[in-house]
Amino acid sequence: MELLREIAETARRQHEEAGLPSWLVAQIDELASAPCAVKDPADLALLLRQLEEFDSYAGAGCFGDSVSAATIQATLHRLRGAS
Repeated sequence: MELLREIAETARRQHEEAGLPSWLVAQIDELASAPCAVKDPADLALLLRQLEEFDSYAGAGCFGDSVSAATIQATLHRLRGAS
């Protein structure tokens, strides 16, 4: 699935460039390796947007539009729970 590959690549890039935690990258790689576990493509699109908007300082000061690791983790949890 093309979207899963894009999600995994974005996660790796955000790890290198923005400090996305490696444990989240590992969870995303795990999700990408089991595409049949994902039922709703809309959730994958949401995850991709969140990864693109990730900021390690999300929630602090004027970074209100950015996404935190906790938000991404919650989306991953929901994706796994929906399978």
